[in-house]
Amino acid sequence: MTKNQDINETGVNDYIFSIYDNVAQIFEPPFTEKNKGTAIRRIQDLIQNNSNSPYAKFPDNFALHHIGMFDSSVGGILEFDPEHVINFSELTNKE
Repeated sequence: MTKNQDINETGVNDYIFSIYDNVAQIFEPPFTEKNKGTAIRRIQDLIQNNSNSPYAKFPDNFALHHIGMFDSSVGGILEFDPEHVINFSELTNKE
């Protein structure tokens, strides 16, 4: 699929996300979710259920980005420029 193809013209049914590590200055391997809300919930679960993870210890270092869409009807990926969704620090109870 092309960058300019209208998402509504496809059978797109999954968002593709990646976590950006601003210390390493890299995007981690991507994962899919049904929408931004379910991706945020996944990250919240990672932070809350693993207090020893880098995500929980250093939330200021990570951000969630929406990087594409997956069309399962044709196995294609609609790519576009990464879009910032949320910083992990916004999901923690750090005071």
